[in-house]
Amino acid sequence: MKRTVLIGLLTVFGGLSLSGASEVGQPQPPAPARAVVHAGRFLDVKTGRWVLDQNISIENGRIVRIEPGPAKAVAGSTLIDLPNASVLPGLIDAHVHLTLRPGSFGYEILGISEARQTLTGAASAQRTLLAGFTTVRNLGAWGFTDVALRDAINEGEIPGPRMLVSGMPLSITGGHFDNTLLPGSITPASRASLTASMPCSTRCGKTSSTARMSSSSWRRAAC
Repeated sequence: MKRTVLIGLLTVFGGLSLSGASEVGQPQPPAPARAVVHAGRFLDVKTGRWVLDQNISIENGRIVRIEPGPAKAVAGSTLIDLPNASVLPGLIDAHVHLTLRPGSFGYEILGISEARQTLTGAASAQRTLLAGFTTVRNLGAWGFTDVALRDAINEGEIPGPRMLVSGMPLSITGGHFDNTLLPGSITPASRASLTASMPCSTRCGKTSSTARMSSSSWRRAAC
């Protein structure tokens, strides 16, 4: 059975290094991590055609050249021979929330700490990378957990895709990132009446940046 492999998964080589020392014992810059991937079939995205028997040379997580030919070991490089696999570039997902679990909105999100959301993000980032997505755009996360996740990935602490992040979400009143859970058409007077009957933990709980800005006065009065 033929398999499909996404080149983006091989960015793991960007985290590998070989270190050496000079004759006087001084540390030397790490040698570049190199790998050669031999693909039985390779998708040429410029032409949209599959080409056979291609050698993809990677240095420090970057593709430096692609050459036709049989699998060929190169000195100082790791050979990954995939004669029965189809290889294509990594995918891009332009709208993700890696730190949130499906359905974690509304009252449920109030009971999930930002630390727990960060751990959820680490697991989601690894699954996303292994699914072939090498770049994602994270559109909103509580407490800048997406920024922390991006930085950990960039520093090689955890596996994951390249992340473009937005930080704290902005939401209209009643939007899916507004944890006051009020409908968008509610008036200031009716809002004050509703919040007066809410527990203080709900009135003063976590909210999105827009919710805090738009409702700071009534929350101070209510609590």
